[in-house]
Amino acid sequence: MNQREFIQSLLEWIENNLGQDLHLDEVARRSGYSRWHLQRLFRQHTGFSLAEYIRQRRLTESALTLLNSDEAILQVAMHYGFDTQQAYTRTFKNYFRITPGQLRRQRRVEADRLLFPLAFAS
Repeated sequence: MNQREFIQSLLEWIENNLGQDLHLDEVARRSGYSRWHLQRLFRQHTGFSLAEYIRQRRLTESALTLLNSDEAILQVAMHYGFDTQQAYTRTFKNYFRITPGQLRRQRRVEADRLLFPLAFAS
C-alpha cells in the first residue's frame, strides 16, 4: 500500500470512528507508524494536522446534527467524543464563533467553517 492509499484508508477509518476515542497515540499505534511520522505524512497529504482534522470533522458533524435533529446538546457533545458539554461548547464557539445553542436557534452555520470528509481522486 502506498502512502496515498494509506492516508485514504486512515481517512475512512477516522470517518467511521468519529464518535470513538481518537487520541493521536492510539491512531498512531493502529497505523503502525510513529506518532511523529504519521502526523508528518498526514499533513503532507491533506494539509491538516491529524488532531486538527479530527477536531474539525467532529465539530462539522456535530453542527450538522444540531441543525438536523432535536437531540440534546449534551448528547451530541458526548456522541462526538467531548467529555463535557462545557468543553464542547468552548471548542465549538472557538471554531464556529457561536455556541451550539445559538447555532440551533439560528438554524444556519457559515459554510466555509464546515469540513467535509477528504477523499483523493483515484
